[in-house]
Amino acid sequence: MTGSDGHHRLGKVRHALTVGFFGTSIMEHLEAVNTQMTAQANLPKIGSRVTVERWAQRGWVHRLALSLRAAWPHIAFDVRNHGQGGATSRDIAGIIEADRSTTGSNYDLVFLGCGINDVWRGFQGRMAEAVGIAEYTRHLTGMLDQLSGYSRRIVVVSETPFGPIEDPATVTAMNAELGRYNEAARAAAAAHGTLFLDVWTPFTTVARLMDDPAALWSDGVHLSELGDTVLLQQAEQLLAEHGTIEELLDCPLPGA
Repeated sequence: MTGSDGHHRLGKVRHALTVGFFGTSIMEHLEAVNTQMTAQANLPKIGSRVTVERWAQRGWVHRLALSLRAAWPHIAFDVRNHGQGGATSRDIAGIIEADRSTTGSNYDLVFLGCGINDVWRGFQGRMAEAVGIAEYTRHLTGMLDQLSGYSRRIVVVSETPFGPIEDPATVTAMNAELGRYNEAARAAAAAHGTLFLDVWTPFTTVARLMDDPAALWSDGVHLSELGDTVLLQQAEQLLAEHGTIEELLDCPLPGA
């Protein structure tokens, strides 16, 4: 049976879930792709050259999508990653507005994260692009108001801390400021009754215990595969603890 929204259902059980991601390069995480690089039986020789054929989205979002599909093989997960490198909360608010106005998409589950570029732009001296905490809070509240109208469940994701990209004192100041934005995100999530995924605490814990804390980042801002794994584990744990997927499958559409 197919519902009017295009989701397949048997009785009240949903057989397709639409999952949206709105955020920065932490969510977008582009990687260069050459088909030969992934063909295990035809890998290029070491030292040879290949041509980048396209960019692909990888990182923790891609891995979470694979994890969901492996755990729920009878469910069709329509994963839409709207992450954009360099985006501030101001930009992401525009992306959400454009997505709604052009596609009219409804979402079963949405992950929303922003703030790192709002802070970083200020420390880079790019003041026209920087977003102060009052404006950030206003954008985040507006995005949650809008998404709540057509998303069944929302997860607000805290930003990951800055790694070693500047001198230690500057990084400490950057992270202190970013911590304020994360607390504003936590408060906004609580006010809207959404889940809040705190990835800051596990990141700082892992970094403190590692011999090489910088291994969590590829460049001090974007995540390495190890950093992606920390975030992936936290996302999987949150969904499992709250039974989010089970709840979405068992909960009928409004009016169904």
